[in-house]
Amino acid sequence: MKTLRIAAISVALCSFLVAQNTPNRGPMPFSSFDLNNDGVITSEEFYKVRNDRMTQKAQQNMPMRNAANAPAFESMDKNKDGKITKEEFTEFRLERMKNNMKNKGQGMGMQQGKGMGMMNNK
Repeated sequence: MKTLRIAAISVALCSFLVAQNTPNRGPMPFSSFDLNNDGVITSEEFYKVRNDRMTQKAQQNMPMRNAANAPAFESMDKNKDGKITKEEFTEFRLERMKNNMKNKGQGMGMQQGKGMGMMNNK
């Protein structure tokens, strides 16, 4: 019985610590995923943290926009060694941010404003 109580307290404490290191909004830092602080993220760490964050958001009734578009571990592990290094993590984030910015600008071409009360003074 005592062992069970200690195990339950340990699980609760670990969950609390993970939640404290997991921000509710915005991109999560590398350190949030690297649970054992060994300098790399394994697929187990990656999916555990991501699932914990989604559970945390669901419990707080927070919207989970684009959850279906969340990146897979494999897309971040560029050299396919089963680990994500800080460099791979940062490179992936920068590339994703660059693509998001590029995609937001589409549809805002040179013709914007014509027929919307804008006059061409020629």
